[in-house]
Amino acid sequence: KQKRHVMTRYLTGAALIAAAFALPVSAFAQYEEPDTGRVLMLGAGAYAVTNPYESAKDDLELGALPLFLFQQGRLTVDLSGVSWRALELGPLQLDARLSPRIPLVDPDDTELYDGLDRDVGVDAGLRVGAQRGAFSASAEYLIDISDQSGGQSVDLNIAWSVAPIERLELEISAGAVWSDEDLSTWLYGISTDEMIQARAYEFGVSPGAPSGGVWTPHLGVQARYRLTDRTLLIGGLEADFYSSDITDSPLMADDSSTGLFVGVMRRF
Repeated sequence: KQKRHVMTRYLTGAALIAAAFALPVSAFAQYEEPDTGRVLMLGAGAYAVTNPYESAKDDLELGALPLFLFQQGRLTVDLSGVSWRALELGPLQLDARLSPRIPLVDPDDTELYDGLDRDVGVDAGLRVGAQRGAFSASAEYLIDISDQSGGQSVDLNIAWSVAPIERLELEISAGAVWSDEDLSTWLYGISTDEMIQARAYEFGVSPGAPSGGVWTPHLGVQARYRLTDRTLLIGGLEADFYSSDITDSPLMADDSSTGLFVGVMRRF
């Protein structure tokens, strides 16, 4: 059975900050119910993410999230959204995706820009992945369908999995996210109709703001430890790195951001 890697990067607002809480569904076939082929897991987790915005009220944001996974046949539903396996051809897989964009921090958490709200949005798109042995690669295209950012993105990712001991699996990943001008403004800038205590920095529009979108590299490591036959301990640590195209925005204070996530999931 092919491994399924469902990335929840967009919990952080599509690389708004660096916490990419990757919960790979690889090897979950062992948790399938023998009569239905279904997987159902529930749990909870806690996160700590840095706030990269200027005049952040708190440099470190803490919070909790529910965790869930339902998988049956071609369908996978978890915190990252809904995936439908449209095609599986040898090592290649094609998934149709609906993905929530949930910013764990936003400009409203700052002193200077507390009127800039970034609400939860929904993206739709496709993901192409390939798996060969311990290595995997993917490319995901998403476009906003909820009229939040009005933008689109491409996420390129490569990963290497290793099991140093019987119960532990680690995944090391690297990649980059391209965000178009609309999404870049939503993530890192200030549109011309949002000039709150600062000049606008609208990508492709404002003087000095680059056009053509921006790239955000990311590095991370994720872990899954099998506590019992039914219980998993999961965690992730990731960093995003911002170029001068992003840090030139008056909204941005840091040239990188990091995030940490730990949680527990149990099969039912």
